[in-house]
Amino acid sequence: MSKKVPLIIASVLKPVDDSRMLYKLGFSIRETNKYDLNIIGFSTKKTPKVKKIRLIEIFSGSRTHPARLLVPFKFLKQLFKIKPAVVIVTTFELLPVATIGKWLLSYRLIYDVQENYVKNVTYNQTLPPLGRILGISMVKISEKFSQHAIDHYLFAEQCYVSEMPTINKHTVIENKAAIPALFKPSFRLSNSNAPHFIISGTITAVYGVIPAIHWFLQLNQHLPKSKLTIVGHCPMKDFARELEQNYGAIKGIKLELSQDPLPASYIQEKIKLVDVLLLPYLLLPSIKDKIPTKLYEGIASQKVILMADNPLWKTIVDKYPAGMCIDFSATEKAHSVWKTLLNLDFYQFPPDASIDWQVESRKFQHLIQNI
Repeated sequence: MSKKVPLIIASVLKPVDDSRMLYKLGFSIRETNKYDLNIIGFSTKKTPKVKKIRLIEIFSGSRTHPARLLVPFKFLKQLFKIKPAVVIVTTFELLPVATIGKWLLSYRLIYDVQENYVKNVTYNQTLPPLGRILGISMVKISEKFSQHAIDHYLFAEQCYVSEMPTINKHTVIENKAAIPALFKPSFRLSNSNAPHFIISGTITAVYGVIPAIHWFLQLNQHLPKSKLTIVGHCPMKDFARELEQNYGAIKGIKLELSQDPLPASYIQEKIKLVDVLLLPYLLLPSIKDKIPTKLYEGIASQKVILMADNPLWKTIVDKYPAGMCIDFSATEKAHSVWKTLLNLDFYQFPPDASIDWQVESRKFQHLIQNI
């Protein structure tokens, strides 16, 4: 039997059981049965045991913890220990070390571009002005230093093709969802007087959390038994404190905010319990051209979705239909939106190949085996 090819997928702040790293890219690689797969990343509260995949944790602190400075050295140590034939880096932060490692170990290097970091730092309001300047400089230096060492790019979003026009050797591998074998027939919302809403995932200001809370509070005046759960990773301590202080004691609102990433399976279980999934993203230049993973996943699980009104997203939502795109800042329309929602027949057309991860998986498997 031929020896399996050692391969690494690595991040810093993404947990080792991250949805894209493990359940999408990782499981797709495992299906080929040709690779000794190692996933390197952030420590989780409870590291899962995954058959035929080694999970290696190299960081467990906060984003600003001094120990983060040591992560590149820990990563380099793992490179020499594993001696991979292929390395997939999912963050600019590890690119310089991955480039040095390639010079020394002669592996194939793939950069999985999950974010347009320059746009994120510019528009997402998470850093002060000086911090934004330094952050953008770090991204540009890291990506420029490594560009000649990178053998291929993965783009997690179709819009990156036009946003990064100088990159030619790329493949778009979008964060689509696993499609179930069986689908529910078309349905209407049944919980008309006491609906349960959820905002989940990474909880940040640019997710549009606060406008969505105000929208819910307006609806709650008409439907006092309605509930809103906000659950997920809230990396900005000041924002978490703002949410707790301003909304934590309000009847009908439940906050479950974690400083660390929560397992994708835990979030999915929470979503199963609710009536409506809220996706209230702010339409910033760093967001409006992307298709959120939660949209794909919500459609795959046939949840009713209320989403920020964006033509790109509306085309997808209206297709099935999966829900409605609305202006969350128009709180005075909350009750009329709800009445409209009650009269819709959802998922007259079942989720199809346009949101199916298996389509992306086959592209990715072909790329890896021919890199």
